[in-house]
Amino acid sequence: MHGGDIYRHQVRHDFSVNVNPMEMPPSVYRALLDGVSKVNAYPDPLCEKLREKLAEHFAVSAEHILCGNGASELLMAICRWKMPQTALLLAPGFSGYPRALEAVGCKIEHFYLREEDGFALTNARMEALCEEISEKHPDILFLANPSNPTGQLVSKEQMILLATVCKNAGTILVLDECFMELTASPEKHSMVDALRADPNLLILRAFTKSFSIPGARLGYLLCSDEEIAKEITRQLPEWNVSISAQQAGIAAIGDMEWLKESREVIARERAFLAEGLAAYGAKVYPSDANFLLFQWKKGNLYQDLLKQGILIRDCSDYEGLGEGYYRIAVKSHDENEQLIALLA
Repeated sequence: MHGGDIYRHQVRHDFSVNVNPMEMPPSVYRALLDGVSKVNAYPDPLCEKLREKLAEHFAVSAEHILCGNGASELLMAICRWKMPQTALLLAPGFSGYPRALEAVGCKIEHFYLREEDGFALTNARMEALCEEISEKHPDILFLANPSNPTGQLVSKEQMILLATVCKNAGTILVLDECFMELTASPEKHSMVDALRADPNLLILRAFTKSFSIPGARLGYLLCSDEEIAKEITRQLPEWNVSISAQQAGIAAIGDMEWLKESREVIARERAFLAEGLAAYGAKVYPSDANFLLFQWKKGNLYQDLLKQGILIRDCSDYEGLGEGYYRIAVKSHDENEQLIALLA
Protein backbone atom coordinates (compact mmCIF):
# COMPACT_ATOMS: atom_id res chain seq x y z
CA MET A 1 0.00 0.00 0.00
CA HIS A 2 1.31 3.41 -0.95
CA GLY A 3 0.34 6.81 0.39
CA GLY A 4 -1.36 9.46 -1.67
CA ASP A 5 -4.78 7.86 -2.15
CA ILE A 6 -6.73 11.12 -2.26
CA TYR A 7 -9.14 9.65 -4.79
CA ARG A 8 -11.04 7.40 -2.39
CA HIS A 9 -10.92 9.68 0.66
CA GLN A 10 -12.08 13.17 1.51
CA VAL A 11 -8.72 14.80 2.24
CA ARG A 12 -7.84 18.38 3.20
CA HIS A 13 -4.16 17.72 3.86
CA ASP A 14 -2.16 14.75 2.57
CA PHE A 15 0.71 13.84 4.90
CA SER A 16 1.01 10.35 3.43
CA VAL A 17 3.26 11.21 0.45
CA ASN A 18 6.85 12.31 0.96
CA VAL A 19 7.28 15.17 -1.48
CA ASN A 20 9.00 18.51 -1.04
CA PRO A 21 6.72 20.73 1.12
CA MET A 22 7.54 23.75 -1.02
CA GLU A 23 5.60 24.37 -4.20
CA MET A 24 7.40 23.47 -7.40
CA PRO A 25 9.70 26.17 -8.79
CA PRO A 26 8.06 28.55 -11.28
CA SER A 27 10.48 27.36 -13.96
CA VAL A 28 9.25 23.78 -13.58
CA TYR A 29 5.62 24.89 -13.60
CA ARG A 30 6.13 26.83 -16.83
CA ALA A 31 7.92 23.86 -18.41
CA LEU A 32 5.00 21.55 -17.57
CA LEU A 33 2.48 23.97 -19.07
CA ASP A 34 4.59 24.45 -22.19
CA GLY A 35 4.68 20.69 -22.63
CA VAL A 36 0.89 20.58 -22.75
CA SER A 37 0.95 22.79 -25.84
CA LYS A 38 3.08 20.13 -27.59
CA VAL A 39 0.93 17.07 -26.97
CA ASN A 40 0.17 16.77 -30.66
CA ALA A 41 3.69 15.34 -31.05
CA TYR A 42 5.33 12.23 -29.64
CA PRO A 43 7.92 12.81 -26.92
CA ASP A 44 11.59 12.07 -27.59
CA PRO A 45 11.86 8.29 -26.94
CA LEU A 46 15.53 8.70 -25.98
CA CYS A 47 14.99 11.65 -23.60
CA GLU A 48 18.17 12.97 -25.15
CA LYS A 49 18.16 16.57 -23.88
CA LEU A 50 17.16 15.50 -20.37
CA ARG A 51 19.87 12.85 -20.23
CA GLU A 52 22.45 15.34 -21.46
CA LYS A 53 21.47 17.77 -18.69
CA LEU A 54 21.66 15.00 -16.09
CA ALA A 55 25.04 13.88 -17.44
CA GLU A 56 26.38 17.41 -17.14
CA HIS A 57 25.02 17.78 -13.62
CA PHE A 58 26.49 14.50 -12.35
CA ALA A 59 29.65 14.55 -14.51
CA VAL A 60 28.86 11.15 -16.02
CA SER A 61 28.23 9.93 -19.54
CA ALA A 62 24.72 10.39 -20.93
CA GLU A 63 25.00 6.80 -22.20
CA HIS A 64 24.96 5.67 -18.57
CA ILE A 65 21.62 7.32 -17.79
CA LEU A 66 18.08 6.18 -18.54
CA CYS A 67 14.80 7.89 -17.70
CA GLY A 68 11.48 6.42 -16.64
CA ASN A 69 7.87 7.16 -15.93
CA GLY A 70 8.70 7.53 -12.25
CA ALA A 71 11.16 5.44 -10.24
CA SER A 72 8.58 2.64 -10.03
CA GLU A 73 8.80 1.92 -13.75
CA LEU A 74 12.57 1.70 -13.50
CA LEU A 75 12.33 -0.78 -10.60
CA MET A 76 10.23 -3.04 -12.79
CA ALA A 77 12.67 -2.64 -15.70
CA ILE A 78 15.66 -3.55 -13.51
CA CYS A 79 13.94 -6.73 -12.35
CA ARG A 80 12.96 -7.73 -15.90
CA TRP A 81 16.55 -7.14 -17.02
CA LYS A 82 18.22 -9.08 -14.21
CA MET A 83 15.49 -11.70 -13.70
CA PRO A 84 16.87 -12.41 -10.21
CA GLN A 85 16.18 -15.74 -8.58
CA THR A 86 17.01 -14.49 -5.09
CA ALA A 87 16.82 -11.04 -3.52
CA LEU A 88 17.65 -9.57 -0.12
CA LEU A 89 15.60 -6.67 1.25
CA LEU A 90 15.94 -4.69 4.44
CA ALA A 91 12.89 -4.63 6.68
CA PRO A 92 11.16 -2.34 7.25
CA GLY A 93 11.56 -1.06 3.71
CA PHE A 94 9.79 0.42 0.69
CA SER A 95 6.93 -1.75 -0.64
CA GLY A 96 7.85 -1.04 -4.28
CA TYR A 97 10.83 -3.40 -4.11
CA PRO A 98 8.94 -6.64 -3.32
CA ARG A 99 6.23 -5.65 -5.79
CA ALA A 100 8.77 -5.46 -8.63
CA LEU A 101 10.57 -8.63 -7.52
CA GLU A 102 7.40 -10.67 -7.15
CA ALA A 103 6.40 -9.68 -10.69
CA VAL A 104 9.35 -11.71 -12.02
CA GLY A 105 8.91 -14.62 -9.61
CA CYS A 106 11.92 -13.82 -7.42
CA LYS A 107 12.39 -15.41 -4.00
CA ILE A 108 12.73 -12.68 -1.35
CA GLU A 109 14.54 -12.87 1.97
CA HIS A 110 14.45 -10.10 4.55
CA PHE A 111 17.19 -8.69 6.71
CA TYR A 112 15.46 -7.22 9.76
CA LEU A 113 16.48 -3.96 11.38
CA ARG A 114 15.87 -3.66 15.11
CA GLU A 115 13.45 -1.42 16.93
CA GLU A 116 15.93 -1.01 19.78
CA ASP A 117 18.33 0.55 17.24
CA GLY A 118 15.62 2.87 15.97
CA PHE A 119 15.47 0.68 12.83
CA ALA A 120 18.87 2.12 11.87
CA LEU A 121 21.51 0.26 9.90
CA THR A 122 24.08 0.49 12.69
CA ASN A 123 27.68 -0.62 12.28
CA ALA A 124 26.83 -3.94 13.92
CA ARG A 125 23.83 -4.53 11.65
CA MET A 126 25.85 -3.51 8.59
CA GLU A 127 28.47 -6.07 9.54
CA ALA A 128 25.76 -8.72 9.87
CA LEU A 129 24.24 -7.68 6.52
CA CYS A 130 27.60 -7.97 4.78
CA GLU A 131 28.14 -11.42 6.29
CA GLU A 132 24.75 -12.55 5.00
CA ILE A 133 25.50 -11.28 1.50
CA SER A 134 28.90 -12.96 1.47
CA GLU A 135 27.34 -16.22 2.62
CA LYS A 136 24.19 -16.33 0.47
CA HIS A 137 25.22 -14.41 -2.68
CA PRO A 138 21.76 -13.00 -3.48
CA ASP A 139 21.30 -11.91 -7.08
CA ILE A 140 20.10 -8.45 -6.10
CA LEU A 141 19.82 -6.14 -3.09
CA PHE A 142 17.62 -3.05 -2.91
CA LEU A 143 18.55 -0.43 -0.34
CA ALA A 144 17.21 3.09 0.16
CA ASN A 145 19.47 5.86 1.39
CA PRO A 146 17.97 7.70 3.20
CA SER A 147 15.83 4.77 4.24
CA ASN A 148 12.09 4.49 3.90
CA PRO A 149 10.13 4.64 6.22
CA THR A 150 12.61 6.04 8.79
CA GLY A 151 14.39 8.65 6.68
CA GLN A 152 17.77 7.78 8.22
CA LEU A 153 20.96 8.15 6.22
CA VAL A 154 23.61 5.49 5.92
CA SER A 155 27.15 6.89 6.00
CA LYS A 156 29.28 6.99 2.87
CA GLU A 157 31.84 4.72 4.54
CA GLN A 158 29.19 2.09 5.25
CA MET A 159 27.85 2.32 1.70
CA ILE A 160 31.31 1.85 0.20
CA LEU A 161 31.78 -1.23 2.37
CA LEU A 162 28.41 -2.64 1.33
CA ALA A 163 29.07 -1.96 -2.37
CA THR A 164 32.42 -3.75 -2.14
CA VAL A 165 30.85 -6.79 -0.48
CA CYS A 166 28.08 -6.90 -3.10
CA LYS A 167 30.62 -6.64 -5.92
CA ASN A 168 32.65 -9.53 -4.50
CA ALA A 169 29.50 -11.62 -4.05
CA GLY A 170 28.22 -10.92 -7.57
CA THR A 171 25.17 -9.14 -6.13
CA ILE A 172 23.59 -6.24 -8.00
CA LEU A 173 23.18 -3.34 -5.56
CA VAL A 174 20.29 -1.05 -6.44
CA LEU A 175 20.76 2.06 -4.34
CA ASP A 176 17.61 4.15 -4.06
CA GLU A 177 18.59 7.78 -3.53
CA CYS A 178 15.19 9.27 -4.36
CA PHE A 179 15.14 11.31 -1.14
CA MET A 180 18.85 12.14 -1.08
CA GLU A 181 18.47 15.68 -2.44
CA LEU A 182 16.11 16.59 0.41
CA THR A 183 18.67 15.77 3.11
CA ALA A 184 20.99 18.40 4.59
CA SER A 185 24.19 17.20 2.88
CA PRO A 186 23.46 15.01 -0.15
CA GLU A 187 26.95 15.44 -1.59
CA LYS A 188 28.46 13.78 1.52
CA HIS A 189 26.31 10.67 1.31
CA SER A 190 25.54 10.02 -2.36
CA MET A 191 27.36 7.18 -4.11
CA VAL A 192 27.21 8.72 -7.59
CA ASP A 193 30.97 9.29 -7.57
CA ALA A 194 31.50 5.57 -6.89
CA LEU A 195 29.68 4.44 -10.03
CA ARG A 196 32.69 4.40 -12.37
CA ALA A 197 34.48 1.75 -10.34
CA ASP A 198 31.54 -0.58 -9.75
CA PRO A 199 29.54 -2.18 -12.59
CA ASN A 200 27.31 -3.90 -10.00
CA LEU A 201 26.01 -0.58 -8.64
CA LEU A 202 22.83 1.08 -9.92
CA ILE A 203 21.57 4.38 -8.47
CA LEU A 204 17.90 5.29 -8.66
CA ARG A 205 16.64 8.86 -8.32
CA ALA A 206 13.50 10.86 -9.09
CA PHE A 207 12.34 14.42 -9.61
CA THR A 208 9.04 13.42 -8.02
CA LYS A 209 10.05 13.98 -4.41
CA SER A 210 12.66 16.70 -4.81
CA PHE A 211 10.58 19.03 -6.97
CA SER A 212 7.11 18.10 -5.73
CA ILE A 213 5.79 16.78 -9.07
CA PRO A 214 4.52 13.25 -8.29
CA GLY A 215 1.79 13.58 -10.91
CA ALA A 216 4.33 14.25 -13.67
CA ARG A 217 6.08 10.88 -13.09
CA LEU A 218 9.80 11.30 -13.76
CA GLY A 219 12.64 9.13 -12.48
CA TYR A 220 16.10 8.25 -13.71
CA LEU A 221 18.72 5.56 -13.27
CA LEU A 222 22.50 6.00 -13.21
CA CYS A 223 24.66 3.05 -14.28
CA SER A 224 28.39 2.58 -14.54
CA ASP A 225 28.14 0.33 -17.58
CA GLU A 226 26.74 1.46 -20.93
CA GLU A 227 25.73 -2.08 -21.89
CA ILE A 228 23.74 -2.51 -18.68
CA ALA A 229 21.98 0.80 -19.40
CA LYS A 230 21.09 -0.44 -22.89
CA GLU A 231 19.80 -3.77 -21.59
CA ILE A 232 17.58 -2.12 -18.96
CA THR A 233 16.32 0.39 -21.55
CA ARG A 234 15.12 -2.57 -23.64
CA GLN A 235 12.73 -3.41 -20.80
CA LEU A 236 11.03 0.00 -21.08
CA PRO A 237 8.23 0.92 -23.48
CA GLU A 238 8.84 3.51 -26.17
CA TRP A 239 7.84 7.11 -25.40
CA ASN A 240 7.58 6.26 -21.70
CA VAL A 241 8.37 9.82 -20.54
CA SER A 242 5.97 12.57 -21.64
CA ILE A 243 7.04 15.84 -23.23
CA SER A 244 5.88 17.75 -20.15
CA ALA A 245 7.84 15.50 -17.80
CA GLN A 246 11.02 15.75 -19.89
CA GLN A 247 10.78 19.55 -20.03
CA ALA A 248 10.07 19.71 -16.28
CA GLY A 249 13.20 17.68 -15.59
CA ILE A 250 15.36 19.93 -17.75
CA ALA A 251 13.99 23.00 -15.98
CA ALA A 252 14.52 21.42 -12.56
CA ILE A 253 18.19 20.69 -13.23
CA GLY A 254 18.63 24.35 -14.05
CA ASP A 255 17.05 25.39 -10.75
CA MET A 256 19.04 23.36 -8.20
CA GLU A 257 19.52 26.44 -5.99
CA TRP A 258 15.83 26.11 -5.12
CA LEU A 259 16.65 22.87 -3.32
CA LYS A 260 18.90 24.66 -0.83
CA GLU A 261 15.97 26.67 0.50
CA SER A 262 13.87 23.50 0.54
CA ARG A 263 16.41 21.72 2.75
CA GLU A 264 16.35 24.56 5.28
CA VAL A 265 12.54 24.50 5.43
CA ILE A 266 12.49 20.71 5.78
CA ALA A 267 15.03 20.65 8.63
CA ARG A 268 13.15 23.35 10.55
CA GLU A 269 9.69 21.85 10.07
CA ARG A 270 10.86 18.29 10.72
CA ALA A 271 12.13 19.41 14.13
CA PHE A 272 8.82 21.17 14.81
CA LEU A 273 6.82 18.05 13.93
CA ALA A 274 9.06 15.72 15.94
CA GLU A 275 8.76 17.91 19.02
CA GLY A 276 4.99 18.17 18.63
CA LEU A 277 4.51 14.44 18.16
CA ALA A 278 6.67 13.61 21.16
CA ALA A 279 4.78 16.10 23.32
CA TYR A 280 1.60 14.09 22.81
CA GLY A 281 3.17 10.72 23.56
CA ALA A 282 4.48 9.52 20.20
CA LYS A 283 7.78 7.68 19.96
CA VAL A 284 9.51 9.47 17.09
CA TYR A 285 12.42 7.85 15.25
CA PRO A 286 15.34 10.00 14.04
CA SER A 287 15.16 11.14 10.41
CA ASP A 288 17.42 13.00 7.98
CA ALA A 289 14.75 13.26 5.28
CA ASN A 290 11.44 15.02 4.69
CA PHE A 291 9.35 12.52 6.68
CA LEU A 292 9.09 10.94 10.11
CA LEU A 293 8.28 7.46 11.36
CA PHE A 294 6.61 7.30 14.75
CA GLN A 295 4.78 4.92 17.05
CA TRP A 296 1.38 5.89 18.47
CA LYS A 297 -0.40 3.70 21.01
CA LYS A 298 -3.70 5.57 21.42
CA GLY A 299 -6.25 3.90 19.16
CA ASN A 300 -6.19 3.99 15.37
CA LEU A 301 -4.58 7.31 14.52
CA TYR A 302 -4.96 6.75 10.78
CA GLN A 303 -8.74 6.50 11.00
CA ASP A 304 -9.05 9.21 13.64
CA LEU A 305 -7.18 11.74 11.49
CA LEU A 306 -8.89 10.66 8.28
CA LYS A 307 -12.21 11.64 9.85
CA GLN A 308 -10.73 15.12 10.16
CA GLY A 309 -9.59 15.17 6.52
CA ILE A 310 -5.93 14.38 7.31
CA LEU A 311 -4.31 11.49 5.46
CA ILE A 312 -1.19 9.88 6.96
CA ARG A 313 0.65 6.67 6.07
CA ASP A 314 -0.39 3.63 8.09
CA CYS A 315 2.79 1.53 8.24
CA SER A 316 1.23 -1.63 9.65
CA ASP A 317 1.74 -3.34 6.28
CA TYR A 318 5.50 -2.78 6.28
CA GLU A 319 7.49 -5.97 6.77
CA GLY A 320 9.05 -5.67 10.22
CA LEU A 321 6.54 -3.17 11.60
CA GLY A 322 2.95 -3.60 12.77
CA GLU A 323 -0.04 -1.80 14.21
CA GLY A 324 0.64 1.59 15.75
CA TYR A 325 3.40 2.66 13.35
CA TYR A 326 2.77 5.67 11.14
CA ARG A 327 4.73 7.89 8.79
CA ILE A 328 4.08 11.53 8.02
CA ALA A 329 5.63 13.88 5.49
CA VAL A 330 6.99 17.27 6.45
CA LYS A 331 4.53 19.85 5.10
CA SER A 332 4.19 23.63 5.31
CA HIS A 333 4.28 25.18 8.78
CA ASP A 334 0.55 25.93 8.68
CA GLU A 335 -0.31 22.35 7.78
CA ASN A 336 2.10 20.97 10.38
CA GLU A 337 0.50 23.16 13.04
CA GLN A 338 -2.95 21.85 12.11
CA LEU A 339 -1.76 18.26 12.44
CA ILE A 340 -0.19 18.82 15.86
CA ALA A 341 -3.31 20.68 17.04
CA LEU A 342 -5.49 17.70 16.06
CA LEU A 343 -3.31 15.34 18.11
CA ALA A 344 -4.39 17.24 21.20
